[in-house]
Amino acid sequence: MPGKKSVSYAELRVGTVIALALTVAMGVTLYITREGGLPFLGGQYTIYSYLRDVNGLKAGSPIHLSGVEVGAVNKVEFAEPGSPAPVRVTMTLRTDVQDRVTTSSLVTVGSLGVLGEKMLDVEPGPPGGTVIEDQGFVPGEAEGDPIKGIILDASRTMKDIRDLASDIQQGEGTLGAILKRNELHDQLLALVGKAETVFESLDKQEGTFGKLIHDPSVYDNLDELVVSLRDLVVRIDQGDGAIGKLVHDEDVGRQVTRTTENLARMTNRIDEGEGTLGALVRERALYDRLDSLAGNIDSVTAKMERGDGTAGQLIHDRALYDNLNKTADELQGLIADIRKDPKKYLRIKVSLF
Repeated sequence: MPGKKSVSYAELRVGTVIALALTVAMGVTLYITREGGLPFLGGQYTIYSYLRDVNGLKAGSPIHLSGVEVGAVNKVEFAEPGSPAPVRVTMTLRTDVQDRVTTSSLVTVGSLGVLGEKMLDVEPGPPGGTVIEDQGFVPGEAEGDPIKGIILDASRTMKDIRDLASDIQQGEGTLGAILKRNELHDQLLALVGKAETVFESLDKQEGTFGKLIHDPSVYDNLDELVVSLRDLVVRIDQGDGAIGKLVHDEDVGRQVTRTTENLARMTNRIDEGEGTLGALVRERALYDRLDSLAGNIDSVTAKMERGDGTAGQLIHDRALYDNLNKTADELQGLIADIRKDPKKYLRIKVSLF
């Protein structure tokens, strides 16, 4: 039976030194790669975020805070029912940046390059937010990879261009009608022809616009009109004429103001029912009397038009008019005779017995 091999003290010491060296090397490596210290020494903390679309984000993807790498993604999983978003992301961050990640921060999914790996970007947000503690939740917004967004936008744009080209090929829209419909093409040609005719007439000094372009007398007249208007404005500015006095003379202004005030007072009095006009506006009885008077006048006028009554016969009966005229002449003759010989018509005989 072979003898039991014993471990010497020297071998035990060497093994212990090697184990310690490996432990130290592993700790230093973890410290350097994680940039935040060993997990069991309190150099990191864990927070969570809910995102709508992680765009291929995986565990181990880096996390950037204002462009500086401060941690890594620990886990990407579907969230429980009723969560703010369908995906839950577990993040491990360095504790030295904990005061920079607050409730005002925002987590978005990005890319390290055009074809690079996915990453999380934590925006610090405006100051005043509450610091997210360990095992806390930071708001997330899955804006997606900007390159993916550009590709999607380009794809939608290309689809719109294809749809537009198809519509044009089918003759839809104005451009399609121009290319496919002969009648619209003919109308455009006719319009171009009319435009050429108009420009030719302008070039030949025909019409008002042609004369305005080519006839110097029209320009001279317009120039004189402008000069006259300028002189008129200058005279008004100097206070000449009625308009100038109205603009510059304070007495005229005060008179206009007084006239306006008087009109306002008169309008107020009428509105309050004062005076004849006010009573006519406010009192129904006066209006009714005037309306009745107007009706009576209309009735009398209608009777006179029909020839009723003395006035009506006087207007329509020629014989009555002639008789009245003859009677008036005879009365004038009688008065003339009385004036010539009063004794002939005025004889007074007095007898007592």
